[in-house]
Amino acid sequence: MKKSLLLPLLFLALSFTRAQDRLWSVEGYYPVSIGETFGASNQGLYGLGFKYKLGALGKWKLGASLDGSWFSTEFVGDSDPPIIDKVRDLFIQPRFYTALPLTKKGKLQLLAGLGWTIYRVSEENFIGTQSMMKEINWNSGLNANAGLSLDVSSRWFVATQFDQILSSGDSPDRTIGLMKLGAGFRF
Repeated sequence: MKKSLLLPLLFLALSFTRAQDRLWSVEGYYPVSIGETFGASNQGLYGLGFKYKLGALGKWKLGASLDGSWFSTEFVGDSDPPIIDKVRDLFIQPRFYTALPLTKKGKLQLLAGLGWTIYRVSEENFIGTQSMMKEINWNSGLNANAGLSLDVSSRWFVATQFDQILSSGDSPDRTIGLMKLGAGFRF
């Protein structure tokens, strides 16, 4: 289902672009959680991001982006029958960003962004194969972002970024850190 929706969305995005401007980019990355209990408990599956370049202010490029990251972990208790706890997290991050070239040709860029994160935590408990409880919580919070991007060619690039999320969930002072490592394509 997800794959069947991705192709039409990609085609739609490509149809609105101008080849010489390369205003759009798509990124695939591997997310890693850092800090808090979340960092020790959840494993990143994959992430996908879209960016649109709105314009430039001197050397600074300004734009908007939308990222989605998926995490999943399974805890198995040492009992008979086994108690299994499955935790799934989804992060959706709209933000405004800026990019500053650090080299003369602009192949290496410093990225910074500010936006909002909406995230869903789904927890399901099993005893043996029978589901006992399912709980879903939605949280959100301010998101600050910093990273580096290195052009491999005129269209392809590799990037890393760090997101700091100030959660407004159960404990207001809780912060979540996400590190993202990946590659992207401009079109």
